[in-house]
Amino acid sequence: MAKQHAWYFNQFNCIGCRACEAGCKQEFDVPVGVRRRRVVAVDTGTYPNVKRDYVSMACNHCAEPACVKACPTGALYKRAEDGLVLFHVEKCVGCQRCRACPYGAPQYHPETGKIDKCTLCAHRLEKGLAPACALTCMGLALESGTLEEVKAKARARAVPGFADPSLTNPSIRFKPGR
Repeated sequence: MAKQHAWYFNQFNCIGCRACEAGCKQEFDVPVGVRRRRVVAVDTGTYPNVKRDYVSMACNHCAEPACVKACPTGALYKRAEDGLVLFHVEKCVGCQRCRACPYGAPQYHPETGKIDKCTLCAHRLEKGLAPACALTCMGLALESGTLEEVKAKARARAVPGFADPSLTNPSIRFKPGR
């Protein structure tokens, strides 16, 4: 594989506004109920010392994607040249076995009866553009780049509320919140 695309998420900058969700929905005309990207609130501590952080979740284009392993038709695949986990919608039979993903990335699309998921805006990356979600993030909490570029910004592989990275070796790094 020539390079692995990855996410960088600066949890400290995320205010939970969900602009990333809206940017993705607009880019792909995703119906209500299907969320290629979603923002999750994570509350920690005990009263009176509590805090709330947010995690913007989508497909992490894992090195060892559980969804690809679980897909019986080959609809999901990992693209060799950039490590993106993509799907052939015409091969999908809607069995939802791809929901083996510990990050909840594959979403069932009720109108098509098939899955839908983040592609890291492969069509935009090919033109040198940022993914729609990163472009709309007003807090500059979400970026994409090669895994090496992302690792140079942050080394944390998980934050509270994120599944164990040893399960799939996700291509995301975090700058933890407060």
